[in-house]
Amino acid sequence: MKNFDLFIGIDWSGAKTPVQTKSIALAKCVRGSAPPVMINAPAGFKYWSRAQVHNYIHKLINTKQRVFVGIDANFGYAFKVGSEQFGDNYSAHEVWAAIDKANEDQDNFFAEKFWEAYPEYFWTSGKKPDHITLPQRKTEIVCGEAGYGWPESPFKLIGPKQVGKGGLAAMRMAHHLKKELGDKICIWPFEQENADSAQIVMSEIYPRQFLRRSGHGNAKIRTLEELNVALEYFGSKPMKEKRKITDHESDALISAAGLRWLCGDKKTIPSALSHPSLLDQRSSRVEGWIFGVGGE
Repeated sequence: MKNFDLFIGIDWSGAKTPVQTKSIALAKCVRGSAPPVMINAPAGFKYWSRAQVHNYIHKLINTKQRVFVGIDANFGYAFKVGSEQFGDNYSAHEVWAAIDKANEDQDNFFAEKFWEAYPEYFWTSGKKPDHITLPQRKTEIVCGEAGYGWPESPFKLIGPKQVGKGGLAAMRMAHHLKKELGDKICIWPFEQENADSAQIVMSEIYPRQFLRRSGHGNAKIRTLEELNVALEYFGSKPMKEKRKITDHESDALISAAGLRWLCGDKKTIPSALSHPSLLDQRSSRVEGWIFGVGGE
């Protein structure tokens, strides 16, 4: 896969409210060793909404840069569930379209009506029901076994660490971006064949992977001093601004720097990233993959 000029890390949220939320954070890195920088919300807003993130990604097409967008959200879920809902030969694109259609009257890519339509699969309240098994995707298992941390199940929609709502919202956004931009955007790994020709490549990431790779561990980074230690590992110059950062901002910042470090400075990125040895056909077609794992 051809390398990139710009690397963007996005910490994401699937919550209904607030629409503008500090839980969404965007950061970027250019090629080289310059430190990552935060991307401010649009003028007049302190925080981002999901719809505004969509608009920002869409507008990247107007630049001449080739951009990698890493977002802390899954774009697919376990085949076991997907096949029961859509049949054995379904594609991720079908899932994205179905989620969007079920929620076409919901603003900001909220996806509640989809999980309400399939209550037997999603853990939404109280103690986990016995009939819900929370099956894992292959990439989640590979990520954990590689020592990068164990991602939460996309079928868990309860608790502060749940990621399922955000994943469903991200799938709605992916559906819209594909309709609007076509092959100018590639959602990796589902569309590997378009990865070189697309101007924007967007993929699932897992910020904890970068925390673990840098030696920081599992704890969130909440100070610039801690962040700069991690950035040094990724070959980045330190951030010099003096201000407090949230863990959402640090996740976005370290993800942007980590993505640049993974991709390197050659004309193409390592094949272990673009075609990881453990990425199988099912994962690339329907389950998705966490960028940076599976090529060890």
